[in-house]
Amino acid sequence: MSATERQYRCKTLIVGAGLAGASLGFLLRKAGDDVLLLELLDAKEKDKLCGGLTNAGGVGQFEMIFGANSYDDLSPFRPDGVCERFGGRELRFEPGWRALPRKRLDDYVLRRCLEAGGRLMDRTAVRSIDEAEGSAVCDDLRTGERFSVRFNRLVGADGAMSATRRLTTCRAPRVTIAVEGETPLSGGDVVMDYLAAAIGYSWYIPQGGKATVGCGIFAVPDVDAVHIVRKGLADFCRSMDVPVPRRLRGAPVPTGDDVLLRTGARTYFIGDAAGLIHNITGAGIAYALLSARLLAHEFLEGDSYEEMMRSYVEGVTQLVRDAKKTKFLITFGIMKRGNKV
Repeated sequence: MSATERQYRCKTLIVGAGLAGASLGFLLRKAGDDVLLLELLDAKEKDKLCGGLTNAGGVGQFEMIFGANSYDDLSPFRPDGVCERFGGRELRFEPGWRALPRKRLDDYVLRRCLEAGGRLMDRTAVRSIDEAEGSAVCDDLRTGERFSVRFNRLVGADGAMSATRRLTTCRAPRVTIAVEGETPLSGGDVVMDYLAAAIGYSWYIPQGGKATVGCGIFAVPDVDAVHIVRKGLADFCRSMDVPVPRRLRGAPVPTGDDVLLRTGARTYFIGDAAGLIHNITGAGIAYALLSARLLAHEFLEGDSYEEMMRSYVEGVTQLVRDAKKTKFLITFGIMKRGNKV
């Protein structure tokens, strides 16, 4: 048997079975499409670093895909309020957000995709892609066996460090960094403390019986990013009177200035793999759901994914250009109208 004699076929190959990839898989399977999802990690154990906040737009996108009130079926936590902080002052407002552990969200979406008939091969690494031929060579990380997949169209949904983007464009996506850990619950407000040294912030997000704290830089840093986020998180935990988590996880985050929706005749990108992010807040859930929904619309209805996404991409890229100005306006507003912490 040759190294790649074992072969699979599908109409749509989705690399990445997270929120974006599984949402797309669900929509395509509902319409009867032949879908195969490949996931590098163990799908049952996978737990993406994410504060777990979903804004009203993200909830709306979720319910457009999975049905009315489907987000509430996940029992999200409703924060008491939101505090934006900078320079020892804060502004508090009523939240339009909901929070829940990201794993609960991802597990639900993947389950719905599989229940609809989507096929999943996890612990699978994509080693090469021949876009013209419609073929990908993969390794089964459990057995060490190599195999190939023939596809009509390919979707990169494999996160900020997308191997699909690297293999099809010969260039790694541009990323920055965030760190996060769990801490005991200490109040019901979401707290966002903007960094002075970079475009980013530290966060405290209650999620019922526990909370997450983290720190991220969401623009291309001209500083030591690792040092900034570690120091930012330590200072923030001290100000919140909560312990710095003993176990911290780090993850790459798209910079927002490297958006790519399509390359070649049959390769597309969604979510973090497309580079979609809110450059000031690091929010990506709404973009993951939106891009999955609109790409499914192209596949099923024929309307151009790139055209439907145009205004959103322009918004992302404009935010990158205005990032320093926008952050200045936010922090100026906090300093002008905020109360002392």
